[in-house]
Amino acid sequence: MIKYLQYGLALVVGSLYLVFIPDDDVTNIVALTAILFFGVPHGAIDHKIHLKFSKKSSVKKFILIYVLVGLGFLLWWVLMPLKALLIFIILSAYHFGQELIEDIAETPKDPILNLSWGLIVLVSPIILKFNELMPTLNFIGVQPASTISKEIQIITILVIHLLSYSYLGYLFFKGVIHKTAVFRLVLFSIYLMLSYFILPFIVAFALYFVLFHSINAMRHQFFWMKDRTTEYTFVSFLKDLSPFTLLTIVGMSGLIYYLDPADWSVFFTYFFVFISLLTLPHAILFDELYLSKNTTNQPKG
Repeated sequence: MIKYLQYGLALVVGSLYLVFIPDDDVTNIVALTAILFFGVPHGAIDHKIHLKFSKKSSVKKFILIYVLVGLGFLLWWVLMPLKALLIFIILSAYHFGQELIEDIAETPKDPILNLSWGLIVLVSPIILKFNELMPTLNFIGVQPASTISKEIQIITILVIHLLSYSYLGYLFFKGVIHKTAVFRLVLFSIYLMLSYFILPFIVAFALYFVLFHSINAMRHQFFWMKDRTTEYTFVSFLKDLSPFTLLTIVGMSGLIYYLDPADWSVFFTYFFVFISLLTLPHAILFDELYLSKNTTNQPKG
């Protein structure tokens, strides 16, 4: 039922956009606000989950490691921006695929399946909308990016989907994945590509990131904490989310205000670089949880 509500809400929001088609400024502001307020918080409870998972750790130690990893990646962005971008895309693709497979197919320990579906979730849309994203890519890179022809875009996207479907079919015939999971994954991939065909990249990405990644993650995190904490309520969950959510929002807003980006391409660069600094330690934490032999019913993230 929840899955159908997510598709329904995505359809409503997408339809509203197509009916009213707000100008680019309004579109960008609404999409980025949704990502910031409803997407970023899904990593704001990492410290609580880590303490449940590792009894020898502490909040101070966890935060220190989190910050150091983020600062190390920021240095990489400064010194080698294109390589940092490539690492960020691959890492995010794997993380998105890992969450999607764990949520739908419940086989989180197959890295090939995770990455192949992460390519569908993130890389295929980037290729499809590559020319739309060129201003931001040119700001990041040292050399201007070249446009990609429609033929190359379509062929690359088809290859990615064909390889992912083939591996999915292989696992289905081996009995690793059930028919229902295959149907849900294929349905999701169709929805996702249609949304990127019809909507601007930032709108389609915001819909995916908020509705199909972050809200799913927070829902599973809540039940994971509830199973391990006495008298844990939704109010408790919101209290756990609040400190680092507010800190992240204030920090990102202050930093971007200080940097004062000249246009949207520069703004997107600053925004997603900041997100990447949170994504790297977050993805490392949840990969540890997914792959741990001593942890069951891992939270999705």
